[in-house]
Amino acid sequence: MKHVPILLFTAFCLIPLLPAAQSLTTGEWLPQLSYSNSLNNRFSGNLNTFMEIQNLEKTPGSQATYGFSPQTFNIQAGLAYQWTTALNLSLAYQFGWRSLDEAERDVEHRLMQQITGTYSFGKYRLRSRLRAEQRFFRQNGYAPPVHRWRLRPSIDFPLQGERLDLGEAYLNTQWEVLANIFEPRGLHLAEQRLYSGIGWLLSRHFRLETGLEYRSRPTDASGFRRRAFLRMAATLR
Repeated sequence: MKHVPILLFTAFCLIPLLPAAQSLTTGEWLPQLSYSNSLNNRFSGNLNTFMEIQNLEKTPGSQATYGFSPQTFNIQAGLAYQWTTALNLSLAYQFGWRSLDEAERDVEHRLMQQITGTYSFGKYRLRSRLRAEQRFFRQNGYAPPVHRWRLRPSIDFPLQGERLDLGEAYLNTQWEVLANIFEPRGLHLAEQRLYSGIGWLLSRHFRLETGLEYRSRPTDASGFRRRAFLRMAATLR
């Protein structure tokens, strides 16, 4: 039984390899660096930066193309409040450069409001995050904003023993649904994201995590936009 999480993770990694008709599929790299610091026993601040880099593109009936093509670069700052032992509230702002591979790049300003619930039983930790976003794009004259809601349940647990000790590994699995709720067919065109990764607690203040994320959303052309990411995240607390 101790090898079941590893087998599930391996099976999940094979999902992006499945054929997809009428779809555009890309393979991308997503490096991420995060820092958070407690301001007191209730408030904490955080900084986060990440970049999406496309390495592969495949359409049905054509050969895959390979390269190194940065797509977006984002910087995010936020403030979190520990409301209760189980509930956390946070506000954040994100600045992003988009369409980095095109002659005319777009700029996005994003406001975020979030509530996260955390529940633990034994060595397992369940979390559920609900986030509302208001996205302002330069190509649209920064108005009107695009309203997107995101719901993400997740579970993580140590792969050795009942608690995570220094130098040990853990498994983190997430499923997320994202929808532009106020747009026509917003729910029908909702995006889904699946992620599973393995992380290591290297010190009391530093951890590394790597895994695969698979994103899929319907398009107006009756196809799908599929993206497979190799995620690598470093977190400093």
